[in-house]
Amino acid sequence: MTQQPDSHAFSVALQPIHDAEGRHVADRLLYRHRSEDGDAPEVAIARALATTIYELDERSRLGKRDLVIDLPVEWLERPDLLPSPANQIIIGVPRLLEVNASLLERLAQVRERGYRLLIHGSSLRGQIPTLAPLANLVRLSHPDELDEDVLRALRLRGARLLADNIADAEGLARYQQLDCHYFDGGYLAAPAFYVARPRGRHGNRAAQLRLVNELYREEVELQRLYELILQMPHLHVAVLRRANSVHFSHSGAQATDLKRAIPLLGLNELRRLVMTLSLAGELPSSKLKIRMALIRAYTCRNLAAPFQGIDPEDAFTAGLFSLMGPLLEESQEELLDELPLNTHLSAALKSREGILGALLTLAEEQEGLMAQPTDQVSGDQLQRCYLDAMEQADTLMGHL
Repeated sequence: MTQQPDSHAFSVALQPIHDAEGRHVADRLLYRHRSEDGDAPEVAIARALATTIYELDERSRLGKRDLVIDLPVEWLERPDLLPSPANQIIIGVPRLLEVNASLLERLAQVRERGYRLLIHGSSLRGQIPTLAPLANLVRLSHPDELDEDVLRALRLRGARLLADNIADAEGLARYQQLDCHYFDGGYLAAPAFYVARPRGRHGNRAAQLRLVNELYREEVELQRLYELILQMPHLHVAVLRRANSVHFSHSGAQATDLKRAIPLLGLNELRRLVMTLSLAGELPSSKLKIRMALIRAYTCRNLAAPFQGIDPEDAFTAGLFSLMGPLLEESQEELLDELPLNTHLSAALKSREGILGALLTLAEEQEGLMAQPTDQVSGDQLQRCYLDAMEQADTLMGHL
């Protein structure tokens, strides 16, 4: 991530953490936002997580490294919002919290879910019996923050030490003498911030609320989820990105369309993704543009129906993603380069090549009433496919 921060934009950075051998083993999530934005702490961290986990491409993201996140106490009260995979997430507990039975119970529940807890050394003072058993890592802000007896007791419990606020080579050497396991890499270079996409002002709130409601029903209907997510382009792209991340694409097979991606993620991950993006305000959409994209997508699928060699979902995806850049107000070319589209889809979208490209061209021409019949598709078929697509799109959006 090399973009410079815009003082008027929300931005994130991943600051490297290395081990005692100098290996890059984790990243600490940092974020900047204007104080006048008025975002609650849970909203700000949601935006940071949405950008880091659901927006950045795989080269900029974590890969198989751990992610250290300093979470506000409000997020500890909503374990369903905690990001996945749990075995790669280290949760920083806020400093100077009031330690009581309720907090200890919440922290224990977070650990039971597979997350590791990072506790400030200053928070342990006077709380060794209660907090130390929950600490997987302890953050030291100064080499003298905790005395040797406490450090020895922490090591015996299996806790690891993370050296922070390293000012110079002398400070690094003192931390090394304490046998710290991890070292915050901020002393090596200033973090490079990535400017997050601006939040949309015309979100499809009705579809969003229906989607959240559907996700938390006792019996979730995958088809209903599919129909609702189709109406939220940013979420559609986020689902595809997440399904094809290193965490979910274990077999190497790519989920190139939404119907394949949803079951690959699973219900719990979908809930986390939707709720995080909802809190972050990252679901921009325009109903008019969405209707245009859906009509084109259904037209392509209707045109593909008579041909056994064409996957109707590929045809639908080609139509939908031909307008995805304008829907998201992003560069269409850059978006297509990033998405995990198969070679046939990519060729169709970028240069209208192949049978999918021919179907997409027919659909586009039909929109402008310029389509010409072919040997395979008559004029009546073109008109019927387009009119049926309008009805299908309106029926889908009419569910709202």
